[in-house]
Formats: sequence, C-alpha cells, structure tokens
Amino acid sequence: MIREKKEASEAQGTGVPSARADWTRDRPSLRTTYVAHWSEEKLAILCGHQHNTVAEAVACIQRADGSVKVFTDGQERPLTNEEKDGMLNALLHLYEHAKKSSREDPLTGALIRRGFMEVLERESARSRRGMLPLTLVSLDLDDFKPLNDTLGQSTGDLVLKVVGWTVQRALREADSVARLGGDRFALLLPETGADNTRVVLAKLREALKSALKTYRWDITFSMVAVTFQSLSATPDEMIEIAERHMHLVKERGKNGVSYLTWNETNNLTAGCG
Repeated sequence: MIREKKEASEAQGTGVPSARADWTRDRPSLRTTYVAHWSEEKLAILCGHQHNTVAEAVACIQRADGSVKVFTDGQERPLTNEEKDGMLNALLHLYEHAKKSSREDPLTGALIRRGFMEVLERESARSRRGMLPLTLVSLDLDDFKPLNDTLGQSTGDLVLKVVGWTVQRALREADSVARLGGDRFALLLPETGADNTRVVLAKLREALKSALKTYRWDITFSMVAVTFQSLSATPDEMIEIAERHMHLVKERGKNGVSYLTWNETNNLTAGCG
C-alpha cells in the first residue's frame, strides 16, 4: 500500500503527496490529512503529526479546536459522531470549493464561459416564460494586448482584476458577470429593458473610469448591449450577436457603447450612447 502511495505521488510529478492547499488556511475544518514526505531510506511515509515511522496508512483529521485525531488502517473502532460530522463538513466544503472553481475565473472572480452559459440558459428560459426583457452586454478593453506587452503580464493581470471587481460591485446581485477570455467580459442583466440598460451602463462606465484613473492607466473600453424583448435566439446566438456588433464599435473608433434591441421578428434596432 505504501509503495503504491509513493508511485502515485511520483506519477503526479510532485514526490510529495499533499491534500492541503493554500486556500485551506482560513478554513480550519478543511486542514485535513496530508503526508509530509516520503522516506526512501526507511521505505515509509512520514506524517507531520507522527514522530515515528508507521507501517500503514495514516489519516490526520484536525478538529475545530485545533487538536488532531490520527487514524490508521489497523484501527477498527467506529468513528464518533463528532469525527463523522467533522469529516462530512470537510467533504462538503471541498465539494463546494471544487464546484465554485469549475465555474469561476480565479483571476477576476467572474464566471468563466461554462458557468455563464449555465446562467444564460436559465435566465433566458425564465425570460421566455414570463415574457420579460433580458439584456446581454459585451465589454472589451481597447488595445489591451499592446498595454500587456508594454507593462508586463503582472500589470495586465491587475488591470483585469480591477475591471472584474469594479463591474461586479457596480451591478445588482441578480446580475451576472463573466470573463469569456483575455480582456473580453460579458454581463447579463435579467428583467432589464433598453431604457434601464442605458442607466446601468452609464453608471458602470463612470465606475470603470474612476477605477482605472486611480491606477493612472490610460485605458478605454467598448461595450455592446443587446436587449432581447423576445427570446427566439439561443444562448449561443445571443453571445454571437453581441460579439459581432462589438467589431462594429471597434471599427468606429473604440471607447464607445452600442445599444441594440432584438424584437419579435428577430430584427435589430441599433442606437449609440
């Protein structure tokens, strides 16, 4: 069993098997089992909570009070309710973290495309049933690549973080923000018609300008807002419509906003702001 653990560790390329990650620092209930290192000399796994070499698998569960409970393969007594609850709580937190990580962009905290498409599917179905307006906004930073090349990736990442955080703070809890890739963001505004969209984006533009000015970044951005009055378009088509018109905004000189309305006959009515 121990050799199998060593081979599994080496297969991952680490040589140091560990179930503990940085994000557990502020979650005591998740600071669970991990193996400190592999001893080639003693052909054994040494655990950080065990001072002597052990010849069987060891699991160390940290309780909420900071104490550690050690379990081994040879232990046959049933777990106490406290121990069961602790392990279940840790597993639930791990599941929620994994679920969140699979839907969110680690750099900005915004949704990734997959998570955004799930929300878009759900909200478009709800809007269709209730005959409610739904607005999709495409937001691109202008000339981000030259800036990233000039100032470096670390500064570029900070720009994306600031933009992501600013957009999320400026919108309602019911709204959604996604980073679709690079400097491309998407916003979803449920139950928001064309007039309210103009109000929302006017406030958002001011918030973004203020945030970028704080860092003395000379960066502009372009936005396309498509308000769907009836949803005959699929989620993929909705995104394609917004991104296609983003190219038109860029061709007009960037740093602008285009407002579009998708009506019952699948025709677009355009306007600029």
